[in-house]
Amino acid sequence: MSDLKVPYLPTDLPFSGDQKQWLGGFLAGLHSRLLVKEEGVNNQASAAAAQVKPLTIIYGSQTGNAQGVAEDAAEQAKEYGLTANVIDMDDAELEQLAASERLLVITSTYGEGEMPDNAQALWDAISEDSAPSFANTFFSVLALGDTNYDEFCLAGILWDERLAALGAQRIANRVDCDVDFEEPASQWLAEALATIAEKGSSAAATNDAPKSASKKAKSKYNRQNPLAAKLITKRLETAADSSKEILHYEFSLAGSGESYEAGDALNVIPVNRPDLVADILTHFGADAEQTEPYQGEAQTLKTIFSELLEIRTPSKDFVQELALRSGDAELVNLVKDDNKAQLNDFLWGKDTLDLLRAFSGAQFTVAEFIGLAKPLAPRAYSISSSIKHHPEEVHLTIGNVRYSNEDRDYNGVCSTFLADIAEVGDSVKCYFAPNKSFAVPSDPMAPMIMVGPGTGIAPFRAFLEERLATDAKGDNWLFFGDRNSATDFIYQSEIEAMQASGLLTRLDLAFSRDQAEKVYVQDKMLANADELFAWLERGGYFFICGDAYRMAKDVDKALHQIIEQSGNMSAEAAADYVNKLKKDKRYVRDVY
Repeated sequence: MSDLKVPYLPTDLPFSGDQKQWLGGFLAGLHSRLLVKEEGVNNQASAAAAQVKPLTIIYGSQTGNAQGVAEDAAEQAKEYGLTANVIDMDDAELEQLAASERLLVITSTYGEGEMPDNAQALWDAISEDSAPSFANTFFSVLALGDTNYDEFCLAGILWDERLAALGAQRIANRVDCDVDFEEPASQWLAEALATIAEKGSSAAATNDAPKSASKKAKSKYNRQNPLAAKLITKRLETAADSSKEILHYEFSLAGSGESYEAGDALNVIPVNRPDLVADILTHFGADAEQTEPYQGEAQTLKTIFSELLEIRTPSKDFVQELALRSGDAELVNLVKDDNKAQLNDFLWGKDTLDLLRAFSGAQFTVAEFIGLAKPLAPRAYSISSSIKHHPEEVHLTIGNVRYSNEDRDYNGVCSTFLADIAEVGDSVKCYFAPNKSFAVPSDPMAPMIMVGPGTGIAPFRAFLEERLATDAKGDNWLFFGDRNSATDFIYQSEIEAMQASGLLTRLDLAFSRDQAEKVYVQDKMLANADELFAWLERGGYFFICGDAYRMAKDVDKALHQIIEQSGNMSAEAAADYVNKLKKDKRYVRDVY
């Protein structure tokens, strides 16, 4: 019903009868015209709503980047007359996707060509011979990856090929993005949305599909516009005689307006070590103040090599060109597609300077080297604090990467930037990366099982602080370990205090070198199999953080074994049980 009111003409106006009659008629006519106009606007709005085209966007995300791009895509879709439904791949139903006329797929690749955790079940379903036809679907794929890995963007490549094989019609070529994904993702999105908006029928958009959780307001800080956070605390957590070097960092967020959730990551933008910059410049016989164009702007070599380029890890383009220019038979053979494992073995422990020196006959100008190198990428670290427990602060727990080989010392880019270069009081460039699936359960009574050896304890320190700050009463079980308890038990006093207070219901420690036979966190899990399964049966959440290549795989294998044995299930039933945990976001990993 219209909010416009019938005009009321006061009786005490100082006009004659004829004047009042004329004015009343004028106002009545005006009111009538406004009603007609309003009805027309409403009809136009209704017609426009009926013509809005639905768009389905699914994402596979391990650390939140693909999810962020998907949510941005949904916002931009409105400009093209599309109403977008963003769906976590874990929540997507295959038959429902096959019925979608317009589909955008945005997925990262995890590890060496694997699907993200939230994408695996859907990928398994669409890979079956019984998968439905997608003949009535228009689609495009955006793949996020890292060229330092052999199977660059493989997850996106597989989705692109599978959808086409099932009859879907590609409306824009797949774009494979490196770690510097923002610009190519934006270009893909502009083409894909403009094209897909012209496809399919014009039907009212429905809201039947499951949706992502509502997102908080997007931060103004990102890779292009990072936050300058002051480093306020830096301390060594491992003992001085430890074989490891793990530090605790605290940064101030005062005045920034920034916030985060326990489980999120902080992207730190490092600066390359001055000694490595100097060695690279010396190799090229170049002066630090010499200028070269970089991304359309003249910059000094000092700035380019210190702040803009990845000069430690050789890019694939550089290695390929090095093989071509050197003519070295061994290297030429190694860069062939079928020799990836051998090339990785050859490059293990080597940096760009090693290669420049080893193949000195392959001459590069500074400009050529700049063109072949990758941009210096931020490093993502799991946050080890709850902002509810530490207002206006964010904490990190980082192990330094250092090793020696022959006559050279090698240092991790970001870990030793923070350890050796950044001083307390300095500002460090950074920005937050949400990780919505890896989060404290919304149910304060839900049990949590946390497996995080070494620096993998970082998010679980945050989880426990979060539960303390919110007075959550759910049980908490931590599996932690490292090499030696005397030197590597980081946060020992905090953890023991949490245990003494009852916040930490159970603590199982696995220090591998404290006894003759090595003991790991998965061994502690297996030793407590029945109780662990009982926690899962009463709604427990299972979290892993840490090394993806050995620890996380061994823990996953142990989890399947526990469910199979303690749950009296077949291997297939145990796998289904684990997949259900994943789909319900009760089995989540933050691995690297």
